[in-house]
Amino acid sequence: MPNEPHPLESYVPRVLAEWGLDVGDSIWQQINGTLCFVDISGFTALSEKLALRGRIGAEELTEVLDRVFGRMLDLSYDRGGSLLKFGGDALLLLFEGDDHALQATSAAVEMRAALREAVKVPTSVGRIRLQMSVGLHTGSIDLFRVGESHHELIITGDAATVTTEMEGAAGAGDIVISEPLRAVLPKDAAREQRGLGWILRWVRPRAAATGPVPRRPVDDDVYQRCVPTNLRNHLMSGRAEPEHRIATVGFVKFKNVADVWGQGGPTAVAKGLDRLITCVQAATGDEGVTFLSTDIDEDGGKVILTTGVPARQEDDDGRMLRALRRVSDSEQAFPIKIGANRGHVFSGEIGTEFRSTFTVMGDTVNLAARLMAAAPPGSVYVAPGVLDRSFTLFETTPLEPFHVKGKVEPVQAYALGAEAGTRTTSDHGVLPFAGRTTELDAIRMSVARLSSGTGGALTVIGETGIGKSRLLAEALANEQPQSLTLHGEPSGGANAYRAIRDALRSALGIERRGQAEMAKALELAVQNLGVDLVEDLPLIGTAFQITIPDNDTSATIEPRFRPERTADAVVRLLDRMFTDPTVIVAEDGHWMDGASLHLIRRIAAAAETHPWLVAMTARSQQGDSIDPIGDTIELEPLTQEETRTVVVSATEAAPLRQSDLDTIVARAGGNPLFLSEILRLVRETGGVQGIPDSLDAVVGAEIDALPVLPRRLLRMASVLGRSFRQVVLDELVSDEDVAIDDATTRALGGFIESDGTGRLRFLHGAVHQVSYVGLSFRRRRELHARAGAAIKRLAGDDPEAVAAALAS
Repeated sequence: MPNEPHPLESYVPRVLAEWGLDVGDSIWQQINGTLCFVDISGFTALSEKLALRGRIGAEELTEVLDRVFGRMLDLSYDRGGSLLKFGGDALLLLFEGDDHALQATSAAVEMRAALREAVKVPTSVGRIRLQMSVGLHTGSIDLFRVGESHHELIITGDAATVTTEMEGAAGAGDIVISEPLRAVLPKDAAREQRGLGWILRWVRPRAAATGPVPRRPVDDDVYQRCVPTNLRNHLMSGRAEPEHRIATVGFVKFKNVADVWGQGGPTAVAKGLDRLITCVQAATGDEGVTFLSTDIDEDGGKVILTTGVPARQEDDDGRMLRALRRVSDSEQAFPIKIGANRGHVFSGEIGTEFRSTFTVMGDTVNLAARLMAAAPPGSVYVAPGVLDRSFTLFETTPLEPFHVKGKVEPVQAYALGAEAGTRTTSDHGVLPFAGRTTELDAIRMSVARLSSGTGGALTVIGETGIGKSRLLAEALANEQPQSLTLHGEPSGGANAYRAIRDALRSALGIERRGQAEMAKALELAVQNLGVDLVEDLPLIGTAFQITIPDNDTSATIEPRFRPERTADAVVRLLDRMFTDPTVIVAEDGHWMDGASLHLIRRIAAAAETHPWLVAMTARSQQGDSIDPIGDTIELEPLTQEETRTVVVSATEAAPLRQSDLDTIVARAGGNPLFLSEILRLVRETGGVQGIPDSLDAVVGAEIDALPVLPRRLLRMASVLGRSFRQVVLDELVSDEDVAIDDATTRALGGFIESDGTGRLRFLHGAVHQVSYVGLSFRRRRELHARAGAAIKRLAGDDPEAVAAALAS
């Protein structure tokens, strides 16, 4: 067993890490102890004041949280306590041992006194006004270790409910204890009743501290299994640097544990919890959503999910909605209610070296919880910002604006229904089109040949947002052929034929219904196209994701030959469906599943003898590239002059100042998507000050896709400016004992390029800005100071030569 603590040890509650030592593989255990639920009031008011100071205010809030909760953890651990859950501004602590009741109440008194001392430390917005309310209960505590992809600790049942009730009855500054706890304390501990509990009279602890309880040694893989999969790699790299992010936050709340317990005892509750958490893990795992944590709640509990934290991905909002819809549609032992919201959060770690937690904070999180609370059982309430950005469309029901805690104005939300299709990733008509003359002519010539019965295929390749879909739209705008558009989706890679399913169904008029109804509709549609196609129905159904029982012919096909035979059947079907000139557009080929790509390649091959043009778009970034079909059209960034032409034309009604125009052209880097985002923000705010926020979600996803070391280096390099000397970067990173090896250099190739002898440059101003904005203010100050020192060292005896660099 290694002497050094495991990198994940501080993130795992002791009782969870040592579970196997006590009860083996059981998913339920009952222990005798005291629960202490500490809630801090006043952080909302403080956060609102600090929010006026922008992002530096959010960091200051984290420092206050660290100081306050770090001290409380020190005090509670010194009395044998341990942290079970951290819920934003609340702690759930467990005390065990012979005198756990006395130690827990003494710790509560000490924590209250510590808070009074903490509020004396001024902040940039004045003195902190914080108060705490505490609920305690002693007795048999039910704990559950559930889940498949990771072991999740759930605290629920009678003891958890009573503890939350005690805290709920406590006013600011009160410590409320339950009747069972009062019964085991000295007789003068509590005399005044408050709700179902009693107010603790003590102002000083009544017992000497027993000291921390050391962890028992366990295998390293235990800690791995106790941390959610999306967080493991992030946390294994060391203490996470706090970051400003745009994130989508989801809350899943389950209730009525007491009813399930009454019907089937702890076994029924344990099975129900395991089914629920495993379902959430599967849904989030498939979509790349982060299972952040669970928390205590009266007669139940809640699960907190995020996308955009700790890393961004394509379609973060759609991923969250699809996962939440899947959880909501599942059959569970407990009624569940769900809420989701999107916006700015501050993410990072809170706690001490021996016990910490990774969390997200901010009004975005609070509103997601409020939407969850407002939703009826079985419903998903979603803020409009999440729906607007999802690549997947859903049926929605607008709700009457309603009031929630913490909001002066009523909020607008929507009840989320079933999936209703895929939103196109193109955004035609937002900006004027400029350049691309050669590319347009090539596509239009291919379309023109269709009238003579000659088809073909082509692939438009380029980086994210470079205008691949827009190019096709412009090329086809004045043409007349019918079209069929297929869409790749970020999470569809493992779902065979997902990319072509909806388009094929729509082309035959098959609506989304039950499998039996869709099978009948498909059979009728195929019969109308030709009775000779009916024999292909089981194969066609596979591509449509509609179950058709095998017939005598299809049943004899070996599995390894089935994809090829399915492709043959679909090509025969399309031959009957599209006899006139047709353009088949395959959007986002880099996201498509292998079965869909194979079928598209077969259709492209058949196009040589049919009046079909198969046009695919695909990204050229590392890790996303695919083998093109047909001729390749590779898009480069717009030139500065083309970009300027677009901006001037788009802002003709309200011309920009020359300085703003120059800033926009430089920041966009010739990328139409970046340009569109910048101009949208300028229209909303009247200036260019908020450009980094606008691009955060777009560029941040690419930055987050980097391995940990290159991502860290990219952010460090951002303090040196858009263009900088290689030697200065080398000096800067050497202070952190980091070496820039060949693999790291290759990984950064899509973000930083050579800018002459000995110099490097960020490819896009947007990448530079988003990299820089992601740094905490404390980290920025530190890196700027070190960069300045490095520049001075390199200047040697000629400081005047670097005066301009130091002043910038």
